[in-house]
Amino acid sequence: MPRPPVDVVVPVYNGHDATRRCLESVVAHTTGEGVRLVVADDASPDPRIPGLLAGFAARDPRVTVLRRPRNLGFVRNSNEAMRQAPGDVVLLNSDTEVPPGWLERLRSVAHSSRRVGSVTPLSNNATICSVPQWLGPNHFPPGVGLALLDEVARASGTGERIEIPTSVGFCVYYRRDALDACGLFDEDRFGAGYGEENDLACRMRDGGYLNLLCDTLFVWHEGGVSFAESGGGDLAGNLDRLAGAWPRYHEVVRGFIRQNPLWGVQSRFGLELLRRTKSPRRRILYLVHNRLWAGIIGGTELHAGDLIDSLGERIDPVVLSFDPQARGTLQWRPGAGTRLEFPFEPGSVSDPYPWVGRLLDTGIDLLHVQHPMRTPLPVLGALLESAHRRSIPIVWTLHDYFALCPGAQLLDAASGAPCTSLAGGPPCPGCEDRARRLAGCAVSEWRDVYRGLLGRADALITPSAAAREILAAAMPELRPRFTVRPHGVAEACVLLPAAGRGRHVAVLGYGGRHKGDDLLERVIEALDDQGITWHLFGRERFGKKARRRVVLHGTYRREELPGLLAAAGVDLVLLLSPWAETYSYTLSEAWRLGLPVVGSDLGAIGERIRSLGGGITVDPWDPAAVADALARLLADPAALAALRRQAAAIGPTLPTPQEMADEYQTVYRALAPEARAAAGDPFPVEPDPAEMQGWMGSFRSPLRA
Repeated sequence: MPRPPVDVVVPVYNGHDATRRCLESVVAHTTGEGVRLVVADDASPDPRIPGLLAGFAARDPRVTVLRRPRNLGFVRNSNEAMRQAPGDVVLLNSDTEVPPGWLERLRSVAHSSRRVGSVTPLSNNATICSVPQWLGPNHFPPGVGLALLDEVARASGTGERIEIPTSVGFCVYYRRDALDACGLFDEDRFGAGYGEENDLACRMRDGGYLNLLCDTLFVWHEGGVSFAESGGGDLAGNLDRLAGAWPRYHEVVRGFIRQNPLWGVQSRFGLELLRRTKSPRRRILYLVHNRLWAGIIGGTELHAGDLIDSLGERIDPVVLSFDPQARGTLQWRPGAGTRLEFPFEPGSVSDPYPWVGRLLDTGIDLLHVQHPMRTPLPVLGALLESAHRRSIPIVWTLHDYFALCPGAQLLDAASGAPCTSLAGGPPCPGCEDRARRLAGCAVSEWRDVYRGLLGRADALITPSAAAREILAAAMPELRPRFTVRPHGVAEACVLLPAAGRGRHVAVLGYGGRHKGDDLLERVIEALDDQGITWHLFGRERFGKKARRRVVLHGTYRREELPGLLAAAGVDLVLLLSPWAETYSYTLSEAWRLGLPVVGSDLGAIGERIRSLGGGITVDPWDPAAVADALARLLADPAALAALRRQAAAIGPTLPTPQEMADEYQTVYRALAPEARAAAGDPFPVEPDPAEMQGWMGSFRSPLRA
């Protein structure tokens, strides 16, 4: 059966260099009979464009150049070219590049069913068709170009019919019968461009045709060249016109984005890309409970981010995290300034082992568990067991007591009272409820499960001796594996001048019951007549009622803290954590600035102050005693000055992030002396049934009624 004729239409407006690259790729990589390459020059004012296009036409008889005598705008220029096409049409932006075999793959999907109206390939910069990072532009490391990316698409794509709510205009294959039935772009409504392909996709879906994704083809898209040169279309106005024509369109697209039925496409592509880009550097997989570099700044995120940043080019880091809905994300940072994110959702399938195995077989040299919270327990078990089977060493840094209790801080999840179960008392009701909710078991069983999981680790690390003792006392058989490696803090050591402007106490970090906010409120109440101004950094709100001497400074970036504390004229820092913190970055930050600390006598805060000085310890559960200690210290300038000198002396002795990274690198080298190779063959591409439920009509058609 003869193949239908195809016109590859490339609208051009300036963009000389991008247009040259585009046409070079199209001419070199377009094969088959009945194919015309139609270049529609929309009266480009760049004097180089006519000669460039004439050169291509002279060298290749398939190239036809249409030169408009005046500028028609993208929509009308494209329509004029598509009207002249006798058969199917590929509308290809002039800032794209295509790989070998591109047209055959698009045409194969387009003619897989009479119901197909349009087909869009994968790309680096194509909103819902972007891979591996969805919706936004992907920035790849040096050496990763179109040839490799298309190989990845070929190897990871399913070739199945995958429905999407709209085509994406950088590269769209239109079947002639669908165009004849539904019409071309709406020139009157969409003018110079933006939204015209979405409107046509809606008309096609309304007319019974499907808009499909071709997940076996990758087309490079620079993005915005033609519109940038011409001044662009009316984006806001055209979106309003699109909504007027199709009132449910934006709702449908939002639902599609919220659901992301393409997670498997993105994940397979990302994993295959990882497999094909294994470098001689150790590829470390970090498991964290929040995405890094995403504005969520807790102690675990600070530590993991500082560690990865400080190790720099010595490692090839991949970060795995899960959100509260157990949806996974992989963040790959192959080099400075380059980061890709894509879904990894083994928790949504019945058997996580195949997905976990593929991830580890991308050449993971070492697994570093930073925090397993939010990781579905079956996935965590599969990850540790699969790593163990592959002889991939495991390092586990414990930032709290999640392994002992799902409450993590050894505080009752309901009442906030201290945990008594470690001392042989009854289990906390709130924590029992949480354990059953998260894992369907009691806290004692939870502890047994984590005892087994921790037993898989080759190295267990705590940031303080205090944390090690609590964990080792609960799991004595693991004591020999625990080592202490303190967190690093920023190298800059800025000593703030003595304030002398009254009584100013700072409380640092995000608030909450686990940071002692309930107790702090009682301390402030007790000292209401002492003329103390309380500066709360990191909190947007505090307490049950507004207080005249409580200043809420809101969130801050680490680098802003010295200036903020200096401007506030802070005399000392209060850390009233009611649980045994495992380290406390805020304590280190205060000492780095030469500020004395009144801190909880529990855990690492108490341990560090007792060992080094630079402050006094208090019982956080006795607000009256805390208030008394603060009042006496603020009333004794000599004692405060002495503690200030101690704090200033401690600051320079604290480990820096680089020193911390060097210590971890020693651990990594000992456990993984050589980088391992990635799997030799491409990963299987069979879509999971749970994934396929999101294809072919799982979202509502954007119909008028």
